[in-house]
Amino acid sequence: MELIAPALATTELTQAEIAAFNENGYHFHGKLFSDEEIDALRAACERVCQGIYETGSPPDWAGWKPGDDLLEVRKFDNCWKADRTIAAAVLSPRLGHIAAQLISAPSIQLWHDQFLHKPPFGGKVITYHQDWAYWQAIDICKTVTCWIALDDVRPDSGPMVFLKGSNKLGLFPLPKGISGDDVQAPVMPPNVHCPAVPVIIPAGHVSFHHGLTLHGSDRNTSPITRRAMVSHVMSGECKYRLGQNHGNIDTMKTYPIYPKPGEHFCGPQFPKIYP
Repeated sequence: MELIAPALATTELTQAEIAAFNENGYHFHGKLFSDEEIDALRAACERVCQGIYETGSPPDWAGWKPGDDLLEVRKFDNCWKADRTIAAAVLSPRLGHIAAQLISAPSIQLWHDQFLHKPPFGGKVITYHQDWAYWQAIDICKTVTCWIALDDVRPDSGPMVFLKGSNKLGLFPLPKGISGDDVQAPVMPPNVHCPAVPVIIPAGHVSFHHGLTLHGSDRNTSPITRRAMVSHVMSGECKYRLGQNHGNIDTMKTYPIYPKPGEHFCGPQFPKIYP
C-alpha cells in the first residue's frame, strides 16, 4: 500500500519558524501523516520486524529478530529498501520541503532511515548525542532528522528529549556508548544552560532537529509502545569525505554508482527527496 493521501498540514514555514529552528535546534510540526497512513506504516514496520520484505530486499541493518527479548529496543536501518509504504513515508516530499527550508538547502537527499520501537516497560537509556557526530563522512552539518511519531508520545513512554540551543555549541565528543543503563550527561561550556525539552507529540506529527542538537531518551516506563519512523536527510550540497566509518558508507560501495571522496553524494543509496 502506497501513501497517497494529501498532507494534513502545510509544509510552508514562516521566517519565524525557521529562525526558531536555528536558535533552538528543533522544530515541532503539525500532523503531516493521516491516521490511515500511520496505520499502514505501523503494519509495514511490523512486517519488517517479522522478516517479511515486500520488495524482496532486506533493510541494511536489523537490530532485532523474532524470538529476541520483547523488552529490547527494535532498531532497523534503511527499511525503505524492504517496503514501499515505508519508502513513501521516509522519501516524502513533505519532509523534504520542510527540511530544505530549515537548513536553506537547494535540494534534500536521504542519508538513511531508521525504525525505532521502544516496547512497553522496556528499552534502555539513549544517552545524549548529536547525529552528525556519527556521520562525519558527511563533510558539512547540513543535516536534519525528521522523526515521524507512529504512536502518541507520552512523558512516561521514553520520549526523545532535546537540549535547547545545543546546536550552536559545536561538535561534542562521542559518548562511550549510545544505549545503556545510565545517562552520560554532556559537559557544557561554563555558564551555558540548555533546557531539556521533551518531544511530546501525537501520532502522525513530525519533529525535526538539527544534526548538532544534543538529544537522548529514557526507558519506556508506560504500558504503551513508542514507535517512530525516522528519515535522516541531508542537503544536496553535502559531499563524501574520508575518515569516520559508517555502515551506510560500506553499503553505498556495493552499488556501481557512489561518490568518491570530495564528490556530492550520489547513487542508489542516497535517493533524492526534494524537489
